[in-house]
Amino acid sequence: MSIPRSKKTSKQTKVGAARKGSPIRHSSKFKRGDKVRITNIAKYLKDPNYDLKDEGYRQMRTAELFRFCIGREFTVGDLDKYGHVEIDASANRAVRKEFGKYHTIWSEPEYLEHVGAGEERPQQGKARTKK
Repeated sequence: MSIPRSKKTSKQTKVGAARKGSPIRHSSKFKRGDKVRITNIAKYLKDPNYDLKDEGYRQMRTAELFRFCIGREFTVGDLDKYGHVEIDASANRAVRKEFGKYHTIWSEPEYLEHVGAGEERPQQGKARTKK
């Protein structure tokens, strides 16, 4: 006896309404390479004692890093499926001097101000023109 198979293709089965609790890709006004300024941070990160609550936080100085980045400009590194923006904070000289290398932070878009567009990349198959 054979098992009946669905006539839908695999592509068709993936399309549809999202289930409750499933991740949904949010559109963002930011793109990779855009320049942004951090204008605000989450309320809990504003607490000066936040980093003292746990030894791991104390070593990473997470809240202190976020507070230090307010008002500074950065380049958007990536976007996640929830709309959060990845920022390589250590690309900023002042941040690198204060906190060292390799600090990446993720921020909600409502805490960022768009400062400038990133460099446009040539579309696939089209040559770049010199000006």
